[in-house]
Amino acid sequence: MEDVSDPAAAPPPPRPRGRLTGAVKAAIAAVVVVLAVGAGGAYAYSDHEARQDAAARHTAAVHLEAARTGLELAEDSAVELEAALTAVGTAAAGIADRSTLDALAAAVVVLKNETDMPAFPRSAPLSALNDRRADLDAAVAAALATVPAVGESVKTVGTARLSAAGSASSESAASAKAALAALSAYLAHHQDPRGLIIPTVSAVKAAEASSAAAVAAAAQAARHTSGRRNGAGSGAPVCTSDVLTCVNQVRAYYGLHGLSANASLNTTAQACADRMASSGQMTHSAYTGGWLYWGENIAEGYGSSVAVFNAWMASPGHRANILEPSYTQMGIGHVSAGSWWCQQFGG
Repeated sequence: MEDVSDPAAAPPPPRPRGRLTGAVKAAIAAVVVVLAVGAGGAYAYSDHEARQDAAARHTAAVHLEAARTGLELAEDSAVELEAALTAVGTAAAGIADRSTLDALAAAVVVLKNETDMPAFPRSAPLSALNDRRADLDAAVAAALATVPAVGESVKTVGTARLSAAGSASSESAASAKAALAALSAYLAHHQDPRGLIIPTVSAVKAAEASSAAAVAAAAQAARHTSGRRNGAGSGAPVCTSDVLTCVNQVRAYYGLHGLSANASLNTTAQACADRMASSGQMTHSAYTGGWLYWGENIAEGYGSSVAVFNAWMASPGHRANILEPSYTQMGIGHVSAGSWWCQQFGG
């Protein structure tokens, strides 16, 4: 019997359910692997960020703690510097120039204001600590900048005062000269002179003290030696020269330092002699200033320096001026017409 059915219309064979072909399985597996790799990568990246953040927080905490510690140490150092500079200013008072000491004192006040500020709380940010440290460092630098000027002033004034202390003991004079030389070398090489200012001041003052003691002892002996109260005394040199030479000869005899000729005292003494000659009257000058110690002798009618000097030495008041331990300088004025004389002292 002939088959008359249409093969095209025949239903397809049934597809097995629940089973995947090899190709499909391979495709699905590939997708799963890709998804697994993507998920694993995202997880790893997120963990790296967390570690970076923790490290950054740790670093910031370390920097903050270091800043706190550094500020505390800087404040302690500034307090020590404040005390050291105060001691320098106190020691140099009376020797260093007043303006340099005022600048030092003002800088120390600013430094003290910085160190007296209340401590920052633990919660203070790093920026606040850094600002505080910058202000403190600036105050320290400003205070230190005033020290060389104090050292220069101590060197200059100390050298002059040591020179004036002509009767200082050899030991004290040598010590002061060495201290002044060391201070000068530090200043010349722009080194910090703080460690030398106080010893230098002390050495200069010690030399002055030894000089003052020697001068006082000599003056005491001169005033109380028997037979020498109102005259040159037995054995004293006889004046045979100009007034300054005679003065220094007799001062040396009594153990006193000599006087130096001084141009400004010569000028004012001559003005004094001219004034008396013009007026025809013996009158003392008004103190012109500029000297810690000052004195004047006047005379009229003595025809030579030897005669006027011997007359002054015979007068207790005039003689006291000639033998005054505090004087270091002398000037003389003379008008020959009428023989007017004026002798001035300074120290």
